[in-house]
Amino acid sequence: MMQRKLDNLVRIGQLRPELPALAELEGLLRSGSRRLADGERPELSFKSRFDLAYNAAHALALAALRAKGYRSESRYLVFQCLQHTIDLPNEQCRVLDQAHRKRNLTEQIWNPERLEHEAEA
Repeated sequence: MMQRKLDNLVRIGQLRPELPALAELEGLLRSGSRRLADGERPELSFKSRFDLAYNAAHALALAALRAKGYRSESRYLVFQCLQHTIDLPNEQCRVLDQAHRKRNLTEQIWNPERLEHEAEA
């Protein structure tokens, strides 16, 4: 059932099939683990810890998707596919969705290029 849903996303162009590469999977798992550990450092700012935790979650979610033989360029979709790659419950997917939205909002607000462009206008 989960495979069929991922294949449906391929059919509509949201995912593309790609054989998993061991080196890539190991790198994603290593990156996710390191970022999670760094995100627990209390001397870092909340924003830094959030960024580390968010990017750790993305690396691990992408590893799950890649292990199943798919790739997506959409961070949001990588998180949504966790329902089909590791059978993550909907409630936990919603937490990741909220984190993704907050991350996007902070990136828009604190984007130096955007602020510079607005100052020139």
